[in-house]
Amino acid sequence: MGYNNIIFRANEYLSRFVMSIATYVLGPIFWRMGIVFLTKRHSNPYRIGEMAHQNDMYVKMGVLGWGPSPCGILLVRKEKIVNLCFMKYWGRYVHVISNPLLIHLLFPLAELTQYDTAFVKMPSGKVVHKNCAMIAVQNKWDEEGRPPLLTLSSSHRERGWDCLQQLGVPRGSWFVCLHVRESGFLKEGNDSYHAYRNADINTYLLAVKTIVKAGGWVIRMGDPTMKPLPPLDHVIDYANSEVKSDWMDVFCCAECRFFLGTTSGLCIVSIDFGVPCALADITPMGFIPWSEKNIFIPKLYRYADEKRYLTFEEALMPKYRYCIDGNIFESSGINVIDNTPEEINEMVLEIMERLDLNLEYIEEDKYLQERFNELLPYKKYGIGSRVGSAFLHKYKWLLPDASEEKDNTS
Repeated sequence: MGYNNIIFRANEYLSRFVMSIATYVLGPIFWRMGIVFLTKRHSNPYRIGEMAHQNDMYVKMGVLGWGPSPCGILLVRKEKIVNLCFMKYWGRYVHVISNPLLIHLLFPLAELTQYDTAFVKMPSGKVVHKNCAMIAVQNKWDEEGRPPLLTLSSSHRERGWDCLQQLGVPRGSWFVCLHVRESGFLKEGNDSYHAYRNADINTYLLAVKTIVKAGGWVIRMGDPTMKPLPPLDHVIDYANSEVKSDWMDVFCCAECRFFLGTTSGLCIVSIDFGVPCALADITPMGFIPWSEKNIFIPKLYRYADEKRYLTFEEALMPKYRYCIDGNIFESSGINVIDNTPEEINEMVLEIMERLDLNLEYIEEDKYLQERFNELLPYKKYGIGSRVGSAFLHKYKWLLPDASEEKDNTS
């Protein structure tokens, strides 16, 4: 290693050390005064899921007394914010400073006093990743019977229903938002390391027909890069419509009966408004939704050479449980298997029965769910949503100590 490289590394480590000291010493002083600058990673302006997730967690932690003031300051230009309407709903709690001059002047102070919502300190003093923290926060929130932080304004609701009527949806009808992750929004190619999280909209059409048969409408969410839907009765391809807008995105997510989706951030907007979600093709398996209102089914992993599925325990090993790089699965010889139309449809039937209060889980359902929960690395912080019942019954042989063994080479 050359002399210049040694000097460079030394300066880098010294800068990190000084920054850490400043953050942990100066930060708490400002936080006690109610001045909380949120890091650039907080409420990532390009990603609506991060905006939804971290704002919700940060504010709830403050209300519960687990964090600093529930009001924070975010330095970001308006043109960087993916959905201005949604950010305005958070304006009660998060103050956005978008003036370029003010951002420039306040940035050094923000860097020295920033509150990082990616890794947060729990009441026990332990620092954990936001995904673990959110489950613990939401469990405590539900335990105390607290309502969602966000609710649609009456004017927003009225305007949204006017728009739906123009699209042919009768006022007062119930509808479901459908969003299936594709590669277009982030301009990913098929070989992108995130591509394994995508799914095929066609595998959801059986569930769409089930919703329509039950009397509902389906509003397909997304952006204009999404694969167009074929003409379907009581289905609106809103993603490819002329009425798509930031405020209508928020209205649909907040007003739908439930959100049917995949591993994508848009579903978290619904969660923030207290709307239940049925999420299929969840991967990585450690990223389960946190609200008890939700149900999900994960993608399965299969060794290409051995032609066998990984057990749930193997899929939740440290190497894979939070893996967001599809190249790791590929280099490990693992194929990521999408959920089938039948599996997705069974999950939709389950959540509709739950919403109609017609569903009562039997003892075996509870037993299988408990066995899956035991595999989760953050179970001590609480458990969020449950795995679809029919899915767990179908793949109970992937659980440890299965009572009914099955050859998993098929």
